[in-house]
Amino acid sequence: MPILSKRQKMNKRSHGEGSLTRRKNGTFLAQVSIEGRRVSKTFKLRKEAQEWITTINGQVRQGLTFESTRTTVDELMEGWLNNKRAKLRPATIESYCNMNRQYISPALGKLKLKDVSAARVQKFYSDLEKRGIGKRTIEMTHTILHGFLGHAHRLGLIAQNWAALVEVPRPGKSEMHVWDESQVSQFLQFVNADPLYRLAFSTGMRRGEIVGLQWKDIDWNSGMLHVRRQAYRPEGGGFIFQTPKTERGTRGIRLGRGMLEALRVHYNETIPLMQAIAGGSWQDYDLIFPTSRGTPKDGDTVLKEFQRLTERAGLPPIRFHDIRHTAASIMLLHGEPPVRVAGILGQSVQVLLTTYAHYIPDNQETAANLMDAITTPTSITFENSSSLQQIAAGKK
Repeated sequence: MPILSKRQKMNKRSHGEGSLTRRKNGTFLAQVSIEGRRVSKTFKLRKEAQEWITTINGQVRQGLTFESTRTTVDELMEGWLNNKRAKLRPATIESYCNMNRQYISPALGKLKLKDVSAARVQKFYSDLEKRGIGKRTIEMTHTILHGFLGHAHRLGLIAQNWAALVEVPRPGKSEMHVWDESQVSQFLQFVNADPLYRLAFSTGMRRGEIVGLQWKDIDWNSGMLHVRRQAYRPEGGGFIFQTPKTERGTRGIRLGRGMLEALRVHYNETIPLMQAIAGGSWQDYDLIFPTSRGTPKDGDTVLKEFQRLTERAGLPPIRFHDIRHTAASIMLLHGEPPVRVAGILGQSVQVLLTTYAHYIPDNQETAANLMDAITTPTSITFENSSSLQQIAAGKK
């Protein structure tokens, strides 16, 4: 420790519980006490050192611990994500890890938890915007960071959940792209009514639900298709069967005769042919739409195939998920009750009305005619008309 002059020593403890010392090289050593242990940091400017002491002392009064002065964001994030694996769906935790690796860790990972602040988090989001990162991605990043900092706060490692104090760029409502009936017909003709795409347009099922379907899910007698699982392929390889995305996702969907017949042909002719070609490499998972080896299709592969077929068919590009929107819009435009459409899609009526309200026909004229017929008497007599009685009384 350098020898200090009497004047320099007088500068110590200039801010409450901390001490501030000017070194011979002109820098300032700031020190505070946390749980009886000294924590120090060097600054170029006195003002910065004083602000740091004030900030740390304020955080100590709010519960900051010594551990937070040693633990980095990356270190705690690793444990938090590992704990989340048991609670979140595999696709969700994979997304969390990717977002952390791509955005959060490079910007904040090396910081000690004590150095994270609302200002730093706000700057992090602003920097993402300046880089041209989409608002939806920033919103997802915020969801992760908010949960992580909330965890750190509950452990007493930070004074507050700093992510709860900042403004987050919110994405605008994205425009929905759907095909009309003629475009659906054109596509299905181009793919020779491939049963996978025919089922997708008929039911609006999610991509993971379709590739997870098994033959035991079809009740041939009642014509009901039971949605019980999704198939998912994580980045590390292999595949996972999991329950549908929401509680309402587990549902039954009644299929039309034509769709049932197409699936019957697929079962009796296409699947046996695929098994014969695969030979000993075939793995039987009882899937309705398997790969050439019998395993679940990769969702991204299905997406890319659909995009390629759409382009070759000369149709406007839409996402595979937009098939779901297309099915919903067509059913609603044809007057199917929202509660029935919501049941087919496996979502709440409230979500359906919010998403597809503009596709529900405005039947006010029908309602007006109905109520007009009910409230219009067949004949009006003077004796029964209170309005006419009042007019007549006024003329007397």
